[in-house]
Amino acid sequence: MQSAPECLIRVMKSIKYAILITLLITIVGCVNLKEVRDFAGESAKLSAYTELTTRFRDTYQREQPYVSGAAETLAKDNDKRRQDAYPDLLKIHKTVSLYMQTLATLAGDETFDLSKGMDDLASGIKTYPNLGIDEKHVDAFSSISKVVAKWITSAYQERAVREMVMDGDPHLQTLLDGMLSLVSYYKKTNDNERKSIVGFFDIEIQYTNTPKDKLLSTLAKAHLQSKNREYQLADARYAEAEKGIMSIKDGHKKIAENIDNLSSLEVKTVIERIAKDIKTIRDNIEAARS
Repeated sequence: MQSAPECLIRVMKSIKYAILITLLITIVGCVNLKEVRDFAGESAKLSAYTELTTRFRDTYQREQPYVSGAAETLAKDNDKRRQDAYPDLLKIHKTVSLYMQTLATLAGDETFDLSKGMDDLASGIKTYPNLGIDEKHVDAFSSISKVVAKWITSAYQERAVREMVMDGDPHLQTLLDGMLSLVSYYKKTNDNERKSIVGFFDIEIQYTNTPKDKLLSTLAKAHLQSKNREYQLADARYAEAEKGIMSIKDGHKKIAENIDNLSSLEVKTVIERIAKDIKTIRDNIEAARS
């Protein structure tokens, strides 16, 4: 029969082993989630969509000096529709961004203040069939808002990450598809704007090709050159925004498909690469602003 001190020693050793095992599990869990945290954090910072949505909203401000008559009437009507849709179009991005911030926080990143984003979940969005936003996107917005609200105050733990990703992936994929459709629509709107404004200059410059109008012709050509540069940079941002949204789709899908195998070196490497790709895309968008 063991003495009391010997029993106490054995109990203490068991407690030490339990603590060590718990610490090891915690450390391994944190390592496994680092790539998820980095991916979600980079995804949350990708703001190209909001910038392009604002550019879309302001189309008429850029067109107005160059249109008149029936073209101006149509431009005003389109402007009214864009202004009305703008708040909801921004909400889509804000909700996706808040989802990613929440996921990053659950995965161990404490750099985000999530409280301010809750207001955007309080109200839904409307359909905009002409922009490609239909009922499935409205339903996805509502569903992803519920997922965010459920997990935004949860403890930082792997189980929470697992359940949030599995709850959120189908709705997130639908919302991101909607964002891709919108960026495509923005790009077409930008192309129409370019044709209208560049066409205006192409015609008007022909009538200033005389010695007395040399100054006017030079100024017009310089302005046309500036506008062409503006549209080239906008095209670059549209292309990068599409790449960024696709990277977020692919990265989140990869996490969802491998949610029980996030410690795999192959999976970690892929998620880490996608996070770096998103950061590069953000850098490229920044470079395309000037």
